[in-house]
Amino acid sequence: MDWQLNVLQWLQQFRHPVLDGFFQFISFTAEETFYIAIAAWLLWCQNKRMAHQIGFAFLSSMVLNPTLKSVIALERPIGMEGIDSLRTHTATGHSFPSGHTQGAASFWTAIAIQVKTRWFSLMCAAMIVLVALSRLYLGVHWPMDVLAGIGIGLLWVLFVNWFMAYAERTHRGLLWLLLLPFFLAYFAYPDNKDLVTVFGAALGFLAGMQLDLKVLNYQPGGRWWQKAVKFIFGLAVLLLLKIGLKMLLPFNSHIADLIRYAIIGFWLSFGAPWVFMKISTLRT
Repeated sequence: MDWQLNVLQWLQQFRHPVLDGFFQFISFTAEETFYIAIAAWLLWCQNKRMAHQIGFAFLSSMVLNPTLKSVIALERPIGMEGIDSLRTHTATGHSFPSGHTQGAASFWTAIAIQVKTRWFSLMCAAMIVLVALSRLYLGVHWPMDVLAGIGIGLLWVLFVNWFMAYAERTHRGLLWLLLLPFFLAYFAYPDNKDLVTVFGAALGFLAGMQLDLKVLNYQPGGRWWQKAVKFIFGLAVLLLLKIGLKMLLPFNSHIADLIRYAIIGFWLSFGAPWVFMKISTLRT
C-alpha cells in the first residue's frame, strides 16, 4: 500500500485549478449521464445492433463491478495523509476495482471493437487511460484499483462479445445466464445502491432488447432533424421517468430502485423505439 500512497502523493504535487477542472470533466465522461446519451443516440438514431452489443457488455460489466467491490471491500484513499480528494460524491462504495475506470474500459473497448478503425481505437485507448488517471489525480482510487478496472473491463467485453455471438447462433435466451450470478449478488448485498440500480438497468435493457428483436425490429434512421427530435424526446421522457418514478413509487428501498432502473433500461431498448415506430406509422 505504501507505493500506492506514494504515487497519489506525487500526483498531488501537480494540482492546479486548470487540471482540477480538466480531470473532473474527464471523470464525468465515465458517469451515467454521458453513457446514457451516447447509448441513446446509437440505439435510437444510428446503429441498433452496435448499441445492443455495447449496451449489454457495458451494463453487465457495471453489475460485476459493485459485486467485486462488495466482496473485496477495500477502503478508498479519501482522508489519507497528504491526499486531497475531489469529486468525492462520485466515489460511492468501496475502492477495488475502480468503477469509473472499468466502465470506461468496457464502454470504449466495446465501441472500438465495433468501429474497427485505427484512429478511433487510439482515441478509445486514450479515453480509458485519461479516466484512470483522473481517478488517481482526484484522489479517490488507488493505482491498483484503476489497473484492475482496465483489465477487468477489457476482458469482460471480450467474453461478453463472444458469448453474445454464440447466443445469436444458438438461442438468445442464453444471455440471461450472464445475469444469473448477479441475482445472488443482489440478494447478498441489497444495500449496495450501485449494484441494485445497474442490475435493474441491465435487466430492463436485456428484456427490451430481446422483445425488440422478436416483435418490433426497430430500425434507426431518418434525416438529421428527425434523429435530433427522437434523441431529445427520448431523453426527455427518460429524465421524466427517472424523476417521476422516484416520487411515484410508494416505498423507498432497493426494490424501488431496482424497478425504477429496470423501467429506464426498458425504455432505452424497447419503449422509445416502440413510440418512434408508432409515430412513424401515424404519419404515413
